[in-house]
Amino acid sequence: MTAKVFALDTKAGIQRDGTIFDKLFYNDGRWVRFQRGRPRKIGGYRVISDQLLGPSRGIWLNSQNAFTSVFSGYSGGLQVLTIDDNGVGAGVGDFTLSNFTSSPLNLWQFDGFYDVAGSGVQSLVAHPGQNLTAVDNDNNTPVLIGDITGTSMSQVGVFTDSVTTTALSATITLAAANPLIGAGQTITGAGIPANTTVVSVSTTTVVMSNNATASATVTATFNNNISVSGGIVSLHPYLFVYGNNGLIQNCSAGNTNDWVSADANATNAATGKIVQGLPVRGGSNSPSGLFWSLDSRIRVSYIGGSGTPPQYWRYDIISSQSSILSSQSAIEYDGIYYWCGVDRFLLYNGTVKEIPNSMNQNYFFDNLNYAQRQKVWATKVPRYGEIWWFYPRGDSTECNDAVIYNVRENTWYDAGTALGARRSAGYFSQVFAYPIEAGWATVPSETIFSGSFNEVTGSEFLYSDTYNTQVALRQVVSGSNIPTGTTVVAITSSNIKTLGTITPGSGYVNGSYTNVPLTGGSGANAEATIGVSGGQVSTVTITARGAGYIIGNTLSASNTNLGGTGSGFSIPITAIYAQAIEMSDAATGTGTATLTFSTNPDRILVYQHEIGTDSIYGQNVESIESYFETNDLGLVSGGPAQPAMVGENFWLHLERLEPDFLQVGEMELYITGRPFAQSEDKTTGPYLFEPGTGKIDLREQRRELRLKFRSNVQNGDYQMGRVIVNADGGDVRGYGP
Repeated sequence: MTAKVFALDTKAGIQRDGTIFDKLFYNDGRWVRFQRGRPRKIGGYRVISDQLLGPSRGIWLNSQNAFTSVFSGYSGGLQVLTIDDNGVGAGVGDFTLSNFTSSPLNLWQFDGFYDVAGSGVQSLVAHPGQNLTAVDNDNNTPVLIGDITGTSMSQVGVFTDSVTTTALSATITLAAANPLIGAGQTITGAGIPANTTVVSVSTTTVVMSNNATASATVTATFNNNISVSGGIVSLHPYLFVYGNNGLIQNCSAGNTNDWVSADANATNAATGKIVQGLPVRGGSNSPSGLFWSLDSRIRVSYIGGSGTPPQYWRYDIISSQSSILSSQSAIEYDGIYYWCGVDRFLLYNGTVKEIPNSMNQNYFFDNLNYAQRQKVWATKVPRYGEIWWFYPRGDSTECNDAVIYNVRENTWYDAGTALGARRSAGYFSQVFAYPIEAGWATVPSETIFSGSFNEVTGSEFLYSDTYNTQVALRQVVSGSNIPTGTTVVAITSSNIKTLGTITPGSGYVNGSYTNVPLTGGSGANAEATIGVSGGQVSTVTITARGAGYIIGNTLSASNTNLGGTGSGFSIPITAIYAQAIEMSDAATGTGTATLTFSTNPDRILVYQHEIGTDSIYGQNVESIESYFETNDLGLVSGGPAQPAMVGENFWLHLERLEPDFLQVGEMELYITGRPFAQSEDKTTGPYLFEPGTGKIDLREQRRELRLKFRSNVQNGDYQMGRVIVNADGGDVRGYGP
């Protein structure tokens, strides 16, 4: 038994910069964080959707009525995934976007805008800037707005009004004065030439830049042409947009169609492009915001129309000699703003300051793929006091690692290139209790199953006598008589297959009646073409098979759909289909065919993070590897609990280790060491230990020695406590040349 015991006292954080020997912090780690100064495994993640197109280039969340909408922008558009409080999805919706250009360069920014009148209506504002490969891109693209509960968006600042035009005259007349109309707006409509703008406005008289070509009263469209290269931010009740040459522009209070009133403004506050804006909470000059140009930080504050002429906004340059790495790298945490510059990390708490980082600053900047710098993005995990910067490391073109600054512990670490760091976009927890993040790897198409179905020419429905639980929305359907690209749009069950003998009734009006709703029974939405002859129902042909019916249900129809008179008609259901599948396209032939159902190609996985301890995708559960390695513990570096050298040229003889972990599942211990700082490492292990293990007998000797603890089993989890090492000096001599 050794005479001495030591408590492991490696400092919190993972130090990547510098040599291994010259460290007081942990030397290595993967998927590990620090809390109370001790290592613990980062939480697990599970897939909540595999149906979004991607890679995602921007995610934003909005929670309402116990559901959360996950908005995800990608190169070709915008989608929304609705989930409940448990992260269970209710399907994906595709947005219809006006004034939008699909581009592989699209990088999205989002925000919400609230109705100041108190109607409860909230708008989603989005900007798909073509900035993915160049932070200084100067191509302007329209800012989009739409109802946050809808699936359509169009350019902000566009409205209509009734005008009277006079042929060969540039003057038009409004029915009433409209304060939204101002000089510089584009105006379009019948009899108004292309590229016409508003020159001046005087009450109901508007002068245009071109003469009208006809005399008429028409509906004209006025466009404020709100297109920028940078992005958007809501400083409620104002919407701000920003971009080239230091442009910062805002609408009038509460009205995103009003960009001409006195409190609306546009100014060039810096020489470089503005790439990001965030609200500044509270203060006497509220609303206010912080804006990042490529080389400056600007604070914009509301001053309430003071002075002559009235001034509503003050623009203060708080730093003219700082930088920003990417437009997505800035984030606010408890009123302090953190971001990544081109060569250091910075914060603003009233003054721009560098965040000291002797732990992984070189590790980050020396290995960052600068050609992909715009893909660097920031998020936060407030539960553990963390700010994460995801970044593409080495020659990767997508994010494959993350550096982490722990505000609470005042230390740095990283994700260790773990699979959980392969994320292209995400949003931190707020109302929804977990972070949402999107993987960038697209999922290839996978065949789910093949089955026999009944097709009918011109019908979007497939019917089956058995219910197949493998059918899912958005699956691709292929096979005989099915157009290419056809997908599943709806799934129902218990659909009418056949009907029995007609009870004809009497008193109906002769004729053929189409799409007649059938009443009665346990189901709904069945329709038929009904023929009446001699006042009696003579034929019934099903045109919509409905859902939810059972054999023996008796159906009828209202006489209002059969000429207005008559009664007594009924017909029983004699057989039903177990399943009906509605497709996006109609079949081109009739018959029974074997069809194949596959997943959509080029979809991404969207994850709910910080849940459990494993990686979960459907029924597939995989362990997440997590480990950490101490600094050198040899006596020549001070020993396991000493911060400085003590001058003893001994090996460290490690006889026993006493684990102290809050632990689930088996863990492994490895011993790594070497004779000199520049010598090759030698590793032994694993030594396995379970929860409740009292001691691990070792008999290990190294002159310079490190301990590595690893968890890689399903449901595995750990929090380290105060681990005791039984150690003493070994041989006096060093070993090796």
